[in-house]
Amino acid sequence: MGLPLIFVRGLAIGVLTVACLLAAVACSDEPAPSAPAATPTPNVNDILAEVSANVAAMSSAKFGMVDETESGAAFFGTTFKSMEAVVETPSNFRMLVEVEAPGFGFVEIEIVKVGDEAVMKFSKGAPWLPLSPDEVPFNFAGLSTVFSDLPDKIQNAAVKGRESVLGAQTIRVEGSFASEELLDLITSADPGHTVNLTLWIDETDFNLRQIRLGGQIYDDDAPETTRLLTLEDINAPVEIELPQ
Repeated sequence: MGLPLIFVRGLAIGVLTVACLLAAVACSDEPAPSAPAATPTPNVNDILAEVSANVAAMSSAKFGMVDETESGAAFFGTTFKSMEAVVETPSNFRMLVEVEAPGFGFVEIEIVKVGDEAVMKFSKGAPWLPLSPDEVPFNFAGLSTVFSDLPDKIQNAAVKGRESVLGAQTIRVEGSFASEELLDLITSADPGHTVNLTLWIDETDFNLRQIRLGGQIYDDDAPETTRLLTLEDINAPVEIELPQ
């Protein structure tokens, strides 16, 4: 004689319940999965020392800079907007600067420097004119000097977090330094100002990705001036020649 249907169903439910309880007990004996370990943040002085070494070894890079507040000092008598430069260290670069000139509107100024020779033109169709090395506003050969010994130059340096910049995960470091520290790079910087500095540093290779300079670099800058620099194509092959 077959078992009543209700008894068979009850037995099946009972077996299933016991199986679930046994599985739960077995699982409870296994250690719970541990949370992934947080990525440790290196010491800020160690980070800055790595940055210094990388800049000193850099052979080329693409730079961009914008005046975020458009309140900086005049650039050859014009309002500076932005700059793009390809640099082949230590002394060669090609630079395109966008400015706003009174009576002309937006104008592109180009500067090319190779060795001790530099030329400049004030608009796209203008002729190239010789430019004295003393008049070149940027000296990219001074990069390694400016960024050497960063742990000693930057005051109150501190790691402030991690952010994605230009497709790379970066460590953000903030601090301040004296404007005269920039003289080897920005040749006419005026001494005596405190510049607030933010560095975005690739956490994989410790290359600089972005830099913000806040405050006066020149006496004619407004106090609220901020300039944002980006670095790309570090150590990519590049060849720069003077225009014919």
